[in-house]
Amino acid sequence: MEPGAGVASASVFNSARPVRRDGAAKRILIVEDEVLLADDVAQAIYAMGLDPVGPVGTLEAAISLAETQQLDGALLDVRLRRGMRVYPVVEILWRRRIPFCFMTAYSDQQIEHMPAEAVLRKPVSRPALLDAVQALLNG
Repeated sequence: MEPGAGVASASVFNSARPVRRDGAAKRILIVEDEVLLADDVAQAIYAMGLDPVGPVGTLEAAISLAETQQLDGALLDVRLRRGMRVYPVVEILWRRRIPFCFMTAYSDQQIEHMPAEAVLRKPVSRPALLDAVQALLNG
């Protein structure tokens, strides 16, 4: 069944479902080009009672969603396909005042200078992911 298909999940997070003022679940953009990790992150976001946006694995798709979607936070892989970096998406999120968190296995000097709520190191553990998302939403 697809996320948001109308059937209540048995997740323990549903009783404290983070919602926006309009009553909808908060939306988290997922930018990740590793398919298995992207799917795991999306499932974890959904299990928290949130609405995953994506995941997307290209810079072009990430820019499009960052510019057009109502978002409450974002999880961003730093290095995408073809050597692309996610920094243009960061600029859009920063301008829109949407909090974000990097997910990376690499060190990148620019991360130290970017206004991120956190940097998750890959492999990303589920507890660390949940903590980072809660920090995004509570920050």
